[in-house]
Amino acid sequence: MAMVSQNESNASGAPGPGHSASPACAGAGARCLTIDVEEYFMIEAAHGVVAPADWGDWPSRVQRNIDLLLEMFARHDRVGTFFILGDIARDHPKMVRRIADAGHEIASHGTGHQRLHRLTPDVFADTLTTSFKLLEDATGQRVAGYRAPTFSIVPGTSWAIDVLAEHGVEYDSSIFPVRHPQYGVPDAPPAPFYVQGRDGGARVLEIPPLVWEIAGRHVPVAGGGYFRLLPQWLMKRGLHQARIQGRPAVLYFHPWEFDPDMPRMPLSFTGRIRTYTRLRQAAARLDEVMRLDGPWMRMCDVASRARPEAQERLLLSEAASP
Repeated sequence: MAMVSQNESNASGAPGPGHSASPACAGAGARCLTIDVEEYFMIEAAHGVVAPADWGDWPSRVQRNIDLLLEMFARHDRVGTFFILGDIARDHPKMVRRIADAGHEIASHGTGHQRLHRLTPDVFADTLTTSFKLLEDATGQRVAGYRAPTFSIVPGTSWAIDVLAEHGVEYDSSIFPVRHPQYGVPDAPPAPFYVQGRDGGARVLEIPPLVWEIAGRHVPVAGGGYFRLLPQWLMKRGLHQARIQGRPAVLYFHPWEFDPDMPRMPLSFTGRIRTYTRLRQAAARLDEVMRLDGPWMRMCDVASRARPEAQERLLLSEAASP
């Protein structure tokens, strides 16, 4: 993997070379609330435990949880971006329309929540086409953004960048600049950058989830299990640092994380810890985050501001697409 980097920052959170606290910076320190819309039984922790063929045996909870989130967004006068699965849009088109009518951005999370490692480029292209059509039919609005299930754009799936570009995706939010056994590109920049899947190939604007840079490392503080398992001051520290550096702070959550009464699945020990820990406290924690000062923006708006200044280039792989 090769990388051309132009921006660096120090561990204290002060702006480093190439960073500025000026509002003219890309994203102007904006904060983005994003929701990955999926059912609890579709999550990666349930892969191999609950087969897609058996999803119909589990009661749907997504509409109940989306209603809770929409009420919270409205109460705090916040807008966000909802990365929605095509399978969800197919089953709940009116819910998707309600999200859009509330002023939130609708973006794609793929079709069936399969990590890209399990797909070929052709199958991935089909999932994009399907999800975009379902979402656009439900809302009458063009879809601009994409996020891969489980942040699964990594060097081994770098071919996905060309597929995204071919489908006219305006921005991606799938590359997490952290080290994790299932995902992550640890040396990816924490601010918006352009990513290429192969040398000379198409490039796509990447807006990564929030990390806190300290001691030369990226600490994941953007949401999900980290939001429920780790102390909340870590997310606040990351938000503060991103604002100082003038980079957008992208947070992510899932509807099922605010549903302590959802049915329990026979997950592994680790899966149970990651999935079910502190579900009853999650809504109060998110409420506290939403109370923080903004600006809070949709991802598409951040992309428009970031595009002219996102000069870094991350080359995920020098190999040709499979």
